[in-house]
Amino acid sequence: MRLTAIDRVTGRLCGDCAVRVVTDQPATAELGVTLAPEHQGAGLASEALAAVMRSLFEDYCVHRIYAEADDRNRAVHRLFERLGFRREARVVEADWFKGEWTTPRVYAILRRK
Repeated sequence: MRLTAIDRVTGRLCGDCAVRVVTDQPATAELGVTLAPEHQGAGLASEALAAVMRSLFEDYCVHRIYAEADDRNRAVHRLFERLGFRREARVVEADWFKGEWTTPRVYAILRRK
């Protein structure tokens, strides 16, 4: 499921949050966010993810939410940590992306924290 992020002032599309409910694990969801460069750094990703997380925990009784981020994306690491996620893994050169091996970090948060 993709949820669009709209600028409240201009009504323009800023980006989206993606949610994937995991089918082989009960009450588990994967979360991601993408924002256009001109909308990054203004707190929009934090606001959008917090709202989606709240809904997943409260409305859908999800037990665990996880996300992956490229090891080089320090801004996203800080974002997940501010939202209460913990880093669970750093999987060295485990993802082939855009013609190169990349190292994803896995972050997660439990309903009870």
